[in-house]
Amino acid sequence: MMRTEVLVVGGGMVGAATALALSQAGFEVTLLEKQPPDLSWSAERAYQPRVSALTRASEYFLKSLGAWQGIEKRRSQAFTAMHVWAEDAPNRIDLTADALGEANLGHVVENSVVQAALWEPLMASPVRVLSDSVSAMEATKTGREVRLSSGKRLHASLVVGADGAFSSVRQLAGIGLDTHDYAQAAVVGCVKTEKPNQDACWQRYQHTGPFAFLTLGSYLSSIAWYLPLEQKDWALSLNDRDFAQAVSQASNGFLGDVMEVGERAAFPLVRRHAQTYVRPHLVLVGDAAHTIHPQAGQGVNLGLLDAAALAEVLVEARQAEPETWCRRHVLRRYERWRRGDNQLVQRAMEGVDWLYTQQGGLAKPLRTQVLPQADRLDFVKQWLMQQALHGRGRLPKACQAGHS
Repeated sequence: MMRTEVLVVGGGMVGAATALALSQAGFEVTLLEKQPPDLSWSAERAYQPRVSALTRASEYFLKSLGAWQGIEKRRSQAFTAMHVWAEDAPNRIDLTADALGEANLGHVVENSVVQAALWEPLMASPVRVLSDSVSAMEATKTGREVRLSSGKRLHASLVVGADGAFSSVRQLAGIGLDTHDYAQAAVVGCVKTEKPNQDACWQRYQHTGPFAFLTLGSYLSSIAWYLPLEQKDWALSLNDRDFAQAVSQASNGFLGDVMEVGERAAFPLVRRHAQTYVRPHLVLVGDAAHTIHPQAGQGVNLGLLDAAALAEVLVEARQAEPETWCRRHVLRRYERWRRGDNQLVQRAMEGVDWLYTQQGGLAKPLRTQVLPQADRLDFVKQWLMQQALHGRGRLPKACQAGHS
C-alpha cells in the first residue's frame, strides 16, 4: 500500500495551489488528477471561455508559489476600472484604480492559464502525481485508506478534497450540502466589440440578470451573460452571427456592435455550501466546500484563500504539535477561519443580485434613487474596492504584500 502525508484530490486551480503550497512547506504530497492540463503554449491560441478576475491577494499567493510568472508569460489583462449600473437607474457607479492609488484593480485570466501556470512548478516539485480518482475511502486511527479507481490502495494522513462542486471526496465522507438554485445560467465566451473596453470591466444589471464585459485588452472582452436557465440551450444553439447580434442587444450596445465571437460555454448557477469542511483526517477546499454566484468573479479567489489558509494552519500545527497536525481539532481552525468569509461573500452576491434584479418592494427605490448617490461618496467606493482587491478580515500570510 502506498503511503503519503497529504493526498490532494483534484488538480484544478485550487487543488494544484494546495498541493504546491503544502509541498513547498515540506509535506509529502500526492495529487490525484485524471486530466492534467496541457502546458504547451502559443500566443495564437484561441481564448478559452472560462476566466477569473484575480484579486491582489490571489496575485500575491500565486507569486509565492512561483506561478505568477507562468501567467505573465502566457497572457493576462489588468483592469483599471469597474463600471456598474442598472438598466432603470439614472447613472452608474465608477470604481477606478487611480482613486486607490493602485496600478490596477486585478487581472482577468483564463482559468486554463492559471491552472497551467500552477502545474509548471508543481511538475518540478516533489509532488507525486497520479492519473487516477477515488472510488472508496475509510477512516482509520491514523488517517484515511483510499481505494483508487485503478484498484490501487493508498494511506494518507490527510485527504484534501479539491475536486470541485460535485466532489466525490465530499460525498464519500458523507458531508451534506446546503444549496440554492438560482434558476439561471451563465453564458460565457470571448468577443470582439466595435468600441474599445478601455481596460475596464463593465456590468449592466437587467431584470433577467447581469451582463458583463471583462476586458481581455483593447477590443477583446470575456462576456458573462446571465439568463433564465431555460434559455441556456437557445443561447448555445445560435450561430456566430445571431449570437453576436443577441449579445449586442443584451449589452444595449454600450461597447458598440459585437464584431466577432469565439468559443462559448454555459453552466447553471447554484449556491452550494458544505455543512462542514472537515471530517477526521479530511478537509474540503474551493468548490468542493462552496460555490457562489459568479457575477463578481470571486469563486477562485475564495478557493485560493482556502488553500493558503489551510497551508498556514497545517504548517503552524506541525511545528507546535507534530503528532497531531492532521487531527480534526487542527482542521477546525481552518474551517473557523474560512467558513464565515465564504458565507459572507455568498450572501453578499445574493444581496447584489436581489438589489439589481427585483422589480418590486424596496429594491427598485434603492437601486434607482439611493444607490446612484453612492457614486458621489468616494470613501464608500474606496472601502468597497479595498475589500474586493485585498480581501476581508484576516488574510493568510502568503496572500499579503511582501511575502516570499
